[in-house]
Amino acid sequence: MRKHCCLFLFSLITLSAFAQDLSVSITIDDVPNVHLYAANGNSSGLLRKLDSLNLPVAIFINEANLKRNNAFDQNKKLLQSWISKPYITVGNHSYSHPNYGEVGFEAFKDEVLKGEELSRKMAEHVGKKLEYFRFPFNAMGKDSAEQLQMRQFLNEHHYISTPFTVESEDWLYTQLYEKALNEGKLEEAKAIGNRYVELSLQLFDYFDDVALKVTGKRLKQIYLCHDNQLNTDYLPVLIQKLKERKYRLISLSEAMDAPAYQLPLYYHGNWGFSWLYRWIKDTDQRRSFMRTEPSDKEAQQAFEALTKSKK
Repeated sequence: MRKHCCLFLFSLITLSAFAQDLSVSITIDDVPNVHLYAANGNSSGLLRKLDSLNLPVAIFINEANLKRNNAFDQNKKLLQSWISKPYITVGNHSYSHPNYGEVGFEAFKDEVLKGEELSRKMAEHVGKKLEYFRFPFNAMGKDSAEQLQMRQFLNEHHYISTPFTVESEDWLYTQLYEKALNEGKLEEAKAIGNRYVELSLQLFDYFDDVALKVTGKRLKQIYLCHDNQLNTDYLPVLIQKLKERKYRLISLSEAMDAPAYQLPLYYHGNWGFSWLYRWIKDTDQRRSFMRTEPSDKEAQQAFEALTKSKK
């Protein structure tokens, strides 16, 4: 009896330690969304939600967004609001979001430098550094030479190239979600939001498993999403679900401290998939993992139909 009791207690302790190993850093690209800001009376719904959640977040800024309407001065105030929040880590996402592999080194390095002109000053004004950079589309260059050239440039300018491990096509879901909202189809919109959350949770399970197989241990995940209407309404839902699954919400710097993020990258193409795949040396093994990644075929088909209807 005592033996069974000890085994039971050992199992509980093991499960508890296993759960405590689950952690994720939330990162948000394409900040700020000035169209949503204007539509909501010069107020960012996503930023208000984040204020109430009390968790660290990293943002990646495209300064060209400030000129996407005629309210540049108001949009600068919005950007300053994001940067000034004490829980927010500031990152550069290039000026206008080009694909490095398509525009080449000379054009892209100018995008990096132009993308920091306002952000760096605003960050320094509130005692922060601008030290993280994320490639648009997570496209790091068309070959190993191009990737090395840009990596050296970023190092010279004291940038840390920022990876991600989990991403759930929120950019796709938000277009379906916004269409349903605009058409007054509130139940359809709710279903789309819930499917986004459900797929995200499936992907966390999947990439936690891949991390164990690739690195031999749990990984501090980095989740990539965007400043959009979908996340304004459903990122808090996803975060609550992750908390219920015992995930710790951690800063980007804490996540990046994990040894796995120093692993060599074996993929040298321009496709923007998870770093967990890039750490796999064997091409066949990488493709095998990618084929089993959870997906939402119905949402993808709906998005393709929506795209065709706009042409």
